[in-house]
Amino acid sequence: MHDLIRRLKSRNEAALKEVMTMYKKPIYNYLNLLLGNRQLAEELTQDTFVKVYFKAHTLKTDHPQAFKAWIYKIATNLARSEFRKKRLKKILSLSEIQAGHVSHDPDFEGRVIFEQMLTHIPEKWRAPLVMKEMDNFSFAEIAQILNKPVGTVKSLVFRGKEYMKKNYHDPQGVVHV
Repeated sequence: MHDLIRRLKSRNEAALKEVMTMYKKPIYNYLNLLLGNRQLAEELTQDTFVKVYFKAHTLKTDHPQAFKAWIYKIATNLARSEFRKKRLKKILSLSEIQAGHVSHDPDFEGRVIFEQMLTHIPEKWRAPLVMKEMDNFSFAEIAQILNKPVGTVKSLVFRGKEYMKKNYHDPQGVVHV
């Protein structure tokens, strides 16, 4: 991995392809959960790797975990820019889902409901919550990515969960968390 990072820093395109093979899907999934918009998540995933390629020389370490955190930080910052632009307009409606999707994947509806709920959580809680619950980052890794103290990250994740518990019930009053 150290060699891969070193090659990326020297603008080796093959190294970029290897990095994209390793991180493209997780970054896309992360951005899709944050944004609730597949097309925008795809665009920002591409933008993330363009920045990775052109900014790799600024990376101060070759440590694999720091490298991963750095990539997620780039993706997070791009998502924050989108939130500031207020380009998020539409949330996927369950009525738009074809019945065939649910029959092929019994967890599909639950994931869609969860993804919808995430789009309503304030951005300051959403990113750490997704990193912790969906991407299985440790609190220390999230703190590094977001450049916040570990205690603050724990608080943000807790508040995100509490917000979901308080605000999202189905018609029968069942909490969706």
